Amino acid sequence: MSTWQENIVARDSTPSAANSLDHVTVLRCDPALCTSPPSVSPLAAAAELFAALDAAGIRYGMIQDMASLPEALAGRDDMDMLLDKQDYPAFCGIMAQLHGLRSVSLSCYDNACAGREDWFVPDFSRSAYLHIDLHVGIRVGWEFRKRYLAFDYAAIEQWEHLSIAGISIPVASAEAEIGLAIGRFAFRLRAWPWTQWLAVPGDWGNKLARLPLLSGKPEECVIEYDGGPNGKVTCRIRPSDSGIEVHRADLARLRRSIRHRCGFSSGSGLADATIHVIRKASYLSLRVLGRVLPGSVPAKRRALTGGLVVALVGPDGLGKSTQTNLLARTFAWKFGCAQVYVGTGEGNGWWFRKGLQNLLAPRRRHFKAMIQRDRKEPGSGAKGKALAAGLALWGVLIAIERYGVVKRAHRWATRGLIVVCDRWPQTLQKGYLDGPMIPSNLPAVPGIAALARFEEWLYQKMNECKPDLTLHLVSDFAVSQSRKPGEISKEGFEARMSLMAELRALDKDIRVIDASANTETINGNLFKQIWLSL
Repeated sequence: MSTWQENIVARDSTPSAANSLDHVTVLRCDPALCTSPPSVSPLAAAAELFAALDAAGIRYGMIQDMASLPEALAGRDDMDMLLDKQDYPAFCGIMAQLHGLRSVSLSCYDNACAGREDWFVPDFSRSAYLHIDLHVGIRVGWEFRKRYLAFDYAAIEQWEHLSIAGISIPVASAEAEIGLAIGRFAFRLRAWPWTQWLAVPGDWGNKLARLPLLSGKPEECVIEYDGGPNGKVTCRIRPSDSGIEVHRADLARLRRSIRHRCGFSSGSGLADATIHVIRKASYLSLRVLGRVLPGSVPAKRRALTGGLVVALVGPDGLGKSTQTNLLARTFAWKFGCAQVYVGTGEGNGWWFRKGLQNLLAPRRRHFKAMIQRDRKEPGSGAKGKALAAGLALWGVLIAIERYGVVKRAHRWATRGLIVVCDRWPQTLQKGYLDGPMIPSNLPAVPGIAALARFEEWLYQKMNECKPDLTLHLVSDFAVSQSRKPGEISKEGFEARMSLMAELRALDKDIRVIDASANTETINGNLFKQIWLSL
């Protein structure tokens, strides 16, 4: 054996999570993975998951991209797992214990086929999750038309083990991994009619060296497939600069064999090509539309339970914006996710309101002073009344913008997106926590009362569109001052905290998060609350 593997070969006599009865197991150690520690430590959820699978005797194994397993265990890449169909119920039970989550994909997406699912396992301590591409049967075909069930767990006779940071993982043998790759690309490789050898992309260097050589041709190897009643189907392969090359005639025989074993005729596959083109065009059109009009189409991948509107509420300086950005980035790695801003500060907003606000901000204090003077001395001048009317119009403008943001957040959630909101409107008290803005003691100017009623109506409509999950960030004034000195006064901070307590008394579903901890701890608590609500 080469340095790729240890000379330990054993035959199991009892079923285990790594292999089925009478399957040969080779304990393998890839020097790139085992002799040097991974750049990022694996998630604790990874060790817990594989330990639970092994303890339950589930038959599974990894089938491709072995070099990326360290990154996958750290929650930075995918891992492709092949599972015995009979063990699927037990697998789902383990996922339920680990708070695993399954997602659904667009029907025209290339991975949306029977026997393949996306599963996610959370690690609350690291605010991350594992992504498992689960296959209970490997289907092949055109990229957007994978309808031929070509392989299952029993088709792989040899499983090996990789040990990564103390986690033992069953993986397909080198020969099986190359065979699966060729099978997946059999219907997708295209070349000129006169090209005899077709290239299969990938890094197959060490794996190719372990295959049996073809007699009389030292540079060529051979892969065998079970062709059913027609006997074995062989594919000649050879190394190339970009990976490996497969003989065109052998690949054609493999396609015919797969189609025949799945009960299809050995025709040209024109229907497959047509459906592939239609689905791919639909998928690309939806992706473009989603970029031009965000949230207008369902997400490519979304939680099985649907979307979620999450609102982070708290006084200034407790990290709402920071945590909103972190959460959106975490969930957007694999799920459809969006973030919205409901305030009037530095966050995103309507361009007209932002421009007007920047124009009037330098004279804000002067305008307030004139309005206050007109309150104390009624009839002292028309400027104060004009400014009062302008303030009322400004409050209505903000209310209209917030109403649009609230409706948009819920509209996106109905399409499967996780919407993380920085702030959320309330109607309990004016002037605080994004509540109504028109003061009740403005000068008696015609039309202001009507504007105030219209603003109140908008906030009542917003109050009917409650978030699916509201998270209150709470702490003391010292924490806010240390993070944003001078951003808010102590009286203003205490008034907001008192108002939040009143809101929690009215709504028992509001969750409280301690915002005095460090950023990572707060993010972990928020991540856990959101994940358990999906």
